[in-house]
Amino acid sequence: MNVRHALLGIVLLMCGASVHADICDAKFFHNGGLIEITGKGIVQVSARMTFSQVKKTGKQSCQAQVKGNASYALFGMLTGAADLDHVLTANALQAKLVKNGPGQTAEAEAFDMQMVSIFGYGTEIKMAGQRLSPQNFRLAIGDPRKGPTTALTVRVGEKIVGTRQSIDTALGPQLCWPVRYPRGTEQTMANMRGVVIAIPAVQSYVTDWYCPAVSLVMKQEIEQAGQRAVIEVKTVR
Repeated sequence: MNVRHALLGIVLLMCGASVHADICDAKFFHNGGLIEITGKGIVQVSARMTFSQVKKTGKQSCQAQVKGNASYALFGMLTGAADLDHVLTANALQAKLVKNGPGQTAEAEAFDMQMVSIFGYGTEIKMAGQRLSPQNFRLAIGDPRKGPTTALTVRVGEKIVGTRQSIDTALGPQLCWPVRYPRGTEQTMANMRGVVIAIPAVQSYVTDWYCPAVSLVMKQEIEQAGQRAVIEVKTVR
């Protein structure tokens, strides 16, 4: 479901411009680095990512092995889990997750961490009112270790940047950009624990809190049909 991808900073101001950290210089980007994400409300998400084999591949480029696991529950009914085993390649503000293995990408995974935009948007945010292009993601519902999964297309609308604000995060109070956008799925049928059920179309409205100095979305707020969920980065080291 779209709300499961959420699954997950500091901004310094100088002469009206934001100072950001490249992903290669981020706090978590080292051997033994760790990011943990949790979600509460209508969406319960738990994800853990560890970093190893970290290396520089150029002046502003680098890569690392990212392993871990992720699980989710929606309304206590739709559940799923996946192991994470990817190579993260980064160049300044741009990051790409590729499944560890030839010819496989994160888009084919049951849990796509790129859906959360956790590592940012591939471009520097410079001002309130800035717009970022829509995206589509192809995901799967269910746990592939326990049975068949159902393909699902998630459509992310145009993102609009709001005014920088100070928020409380796992790294203390931080000044971050709110990035707001709609996110939706179409109606589909899914095999859940051997029972085929209809999953209705879902439309939600999302606010990412992106904190450029650590190159992370530290919090994601989701509103769906009058109900709310908050997915947060709880650990960065």
